[in-house]
Amino acid sequence: MNFNFFGFSKSCKQNLTLRLLVCFLLLPSFRLGAESTEIFLPFPETWAETHETDALETKSSKPSNPVSNQKNMGSDSKMDHPSNQPLVGNLNPTSSKEGFVAGNESTSTPVSVPNPSKADSKKKKKKEVIDPSQASFQKGKAYLARDQKKSAEQEFASSYAKEGDAAKFSRVENTNLFGLDGKEKESSGLIEKQEDPELKIKSQFELARSLDRIGNPESEEKAYKEYLKLVTEFPKHPELTPRSHYAMAVLLIRKKEYRSAAHQLVNIIKNFKESEEFLPAHHYLGKIYESSWDERDLERSLKYYQLYLNGVEGKNPKPGLDFRKETRDRLRVLGSAI
Repeated sequence: MNFNFFGFSKSCKQNLTLRLLVCFLLLPSFRLGAESTEIFLPFPETWAETHETDALETKSSKPSNPVSNQKNMGSDSKMDHPSNQPLVGNLNPTSSKEGFVAGNESTSTPVSVPNPSKADSKKKKKKEVIDPSQASFQKGKAYLARDQKKSAEQEFASSYAKEGDAAKFSRVENTNLFGLDGKEKESSGLIEKQEDPELKIKSQFELARSLDRIGNPESEEKAYKEYLKLVTEFPKHPELTPRSHYAMAVLLIRKKEYRSAAHQLVNIIKNFKESEEFLPAHHYLGKIYESSWDERDLERSLKYYQLYLNGVEGKNPKPGLDFRKETRDRLRVLGSAI
């Protein structure tokens, strides 16, 4: 057997030559397969895009066989699938198939996109709508701050005549002012026109309190009736019902009607334990049982005074509801008397 200087036989050399020839012949078909214009995107928009995609595919630095190349391109097609992109005009896609169709339609039919500037301008126009009752309400408050009640009444009346959002607050203000002038009929008329339930209760309370402030026996009777109307028509309001009971009790104490006053205070203690008037009601009950009347009871008075002090310990009562100093003084006097 003959060997050349490379160590190959003649037959081996021939086999190697044949194999190289076969590879050389197969190489063009491989390159053609890699450069084929057949791509695996679902909907190429233009042929220009197709050629660009081909160019990107041919620039790949690592050669791969046609089967793996097709698999990779298939995975790329999933990435570029229209159902994976946000769809304009389709806010509720139900399946990938529907998204696929929607993507196809978007390539052929232009979708109109709402202009955000127009939407913003509409919002601005809505914000620019001015409450027709607001200006008069603000004027009324300004006059009221200077104690110019007549001018304030006129402005508030002008406000609720325009039926804007501020009109309901103007009615509350004039309910108070009319009450201070003894015009309970005008105030009652404004209360009836209040559509907001919360403001209706507030207006009712303002009328009663305004009549109470006048301070003469006639206005006090009117105030009592308005308070009574509130506690009977709105017996469970967490704020204004106990305030009304409390105001009635103070009014009745001034009239020395102690039994009726005690009844109002006991109502607060039983039914409104979370109200601001709960502890002051104890102080006033101590005051009632210390006063001279048929059911005077100094021991009971001491008990209520002590309950009040125990309750306010560590707290800071609001002005007008702070009776700590007076209660301590009464405890000292009653303790020595008993």
